[in-house]
Amino acid sequence: MTRATWKSASAVGWILLLTAVAVVVAAPATEAMHRVFAPGDVFVALRTGEVQWRHPDGTLNAILVGTVPGKVEGMGFDARGNLYVSHYCLDPTCLTGNSVEAFDPSGMPHGPFGSGYNCNPYSIVFDAAGRAYVGQADCTGDILLFDANGTLQRSFGAAWDRRGAPWVDLAPDGCTLFYTSQGTNVKRYNVCADAQLPDFNLAPLPGGQADALRILPDGGVLVANTTVIVRLDATGALVQLYDVPGEFELWYGLDLVGDGTFWASNYGTSNLYRFDIATGSVLLSFNAGTPTTTVKGVAVVRAPR
Repeated sequence: MTRATWKSASAVGWILLLTAVAVVVAAPATEAMHRVFAPGDVFVALRTGEVQWRHPDGTLNAILVGTVPGKVEGMGFDARGNLYVSHYCLDPTCLTGNSVEAFDPSGMPHGPFGSGYNCNPYSIVFDAAGRAYVGQADCTGDILLFDANGTLQRSFGAAWDRRGAPWVDLAPDGCTLFYTSQGTNVKRYNVCADAQLPDFNLAPLPGGQADALRILPDGGVLVANTTVIVRLDATGALVQLYDVPGEFELWYGLDLVGDGTFWASNYGTSNLYRFDIATGSVLLSFNAGTPTTTVKGVAVVRAPR
């Protein structure tokens, strides 16, 4: 095993590991290490607080270690290519952790983004103006809106199913925020009108609880629904299910690649799979090289349009 470690001057920068830690299925030759986020790169959030930065083929490029403690859940990118990583509370009173951390496109940490979180920020998505919407799982469970500098603008008291509004995604209209609440629905909130909307799905989702979701270019939605991954069409009707034979029934995170495929993470096995949206075929897979129940969300750098 070859290991190389890089640290910033503050000794808290990012660590580069060159190691045979991942098993990649049907992948091309290992890509050369690079120092700036690139289209197709895959980011894997770990319960232990770090983020794996991987090449499009799943091979490990670096491990991002920040300054904010607490396990990592969801991630998102702003228009400048900065990565934002949500951290759970580290202690019962939420005095540590309980924040969102920013990394620049070279993987260097830039400390907390925003303040005023209640309990357990989970996911983050940006609108065309650079404002950030953060979904929270606990306490009020409100969705928080921050300006591009991280100043809290307002909160939205979206309706719950079981647990706040942890996973969020914003529709192209810039107003309709889709979210899940660990129930059996894809819920919606109009952040422009400050109004709750009807659930998107026409019928309760199959499987377990709804977790990560992404809005598709055709207006449909993908949802990691624990026992299975669900695709709804633009009307909210169920049109397709995704699964891997023999895989543990704990599908948790997912993100679109932007080419008709998506990556999904399995919390039970720490495996990640790249699916073809149309056919459901598995195109690539790898194991994060971490213990079971350590892989949380997954995020992909998409090419500019």
